[in-house]
Amino acid sequence: MASNIEIQKKCEWCGTIFTAHKITTAYCSHRCANLAYKDRVRKKRIQEFHLKHDAELKPNSEKEFLTPTEVAAFLGVGRTSIYRYIKNAKIKAVRFDGKTLVRRSDIDKMFDYIIASNNENKPKEKTPISDFYTTAEVKEKYGIKDSWIFHIAKEHNIPRTFHRGKTYWSKKHIDDYFAKKAPDPKIKEWYSTQDMQ
Repeated sequence: MASNIEIQKKCEWCGTIFTAHKITTAYCSHRCANLAYKDRVRKKRIQEFHLKHDAELKPNSEKEFLTPTEVAAFLGVGRTSIYRYIKNAKIKAVRFDGKTLVRRSDIDKMFDYIIASNNENKPKEKTPISDFYTTAEVKEKYGIKDSWIFHIAKEHNIPRTFHRGKTYWSKKHIDDYFAKKAPDPKIKEWYSTQDMQ
């Protein structure tokens, strides 16, 4: 049974304001829920690694260089993946005395880069639309026909909503569209079509 509750919430992953139908809903979309889940799994793996290997690494916890095996355990992936990351230059590595070594600071830099990339890809927070025109108000204000309003809205993706059989248009989007179409106030003289002929 669908819930009639509508709660305005902020997505815990991307920060977008959305309408939730359950109190427990934390994310605006399946994509955000999935990304948050993957992030939790990654953090859990890192935490488990620290708990498991802290005793082993304690004397060398400040060790600057790690072997691919240690890096694999640290990141919770296979050694093959680490060698692939090294080959694709996602992780910097050096060869020293026949050994491949990865600097700990380079692993931190890699995560800083990934986090920065994810933040750039997050959708910008949308401002909810609160002011609307009825179709009659748009017609009266801008002197256009019903069919032209629907044509403009479709062509320029102007948001609309319906309430009790009436169509309501976003004031901001309608005003912005007609502001672009307004004549330049710097032009003082105009010719009519007859003058031109």
